[in-house]
Amino acid sequence: MELLSINYELVATITSIAGGGALGGLISFVFNRKENKRIKKSEAVQSEATAKREDASAASEMMGLLERTVSHMERMNSYNETNSESLLKMVSEKDQLNDRLIKDLELLQLHRTEDHRRITGLEKTVERELEWRKESDFHFCSITACDLREPPLGMLKR
Repeated sequence: MELLSINYELVATITSIAGGGALGGLISFVFNRKENKRIKKSEAVQSEATAKREDASAASEMMGLLERTVSHMERMNSYNETNSESLLKMVSEKDQLNDRLIKDLELLQLHRTEDHRRITGLEKTVERELEWRKESDFHFCSITACDLREPPLGMLKR
């Protein structure tokens, strides 16, 4: 009844190799368990120290960044104060100039009004003179000893 022909020698060799390796691992585990604990503890301490160093490095980097930011903000505040003072001074000067120009404009308008009044007066005087001359040209009499002269010589009043 041999359905399968099994080579027991080959099976024994394979099982002894597999069993020997497993047994060796078990023996190694038992003898080296304290050493393995120390190694794991050392690795944990070392990784914790590395994490703390990285945290400290990140914290110092953040402090440096914060100090640079504060320094930059102080410079910007100083610049803004200086800039705002100069802008206020410029606005004040502009307001003074505008006030002076408004006063000058009012004075010029007053002069213009006065000049217009004078010109209007002169125009009326010239028109009146022209009317008188037309009237005198119309009533001109070259004979000085004339009794018909209207008005008599020396009596014309303007």
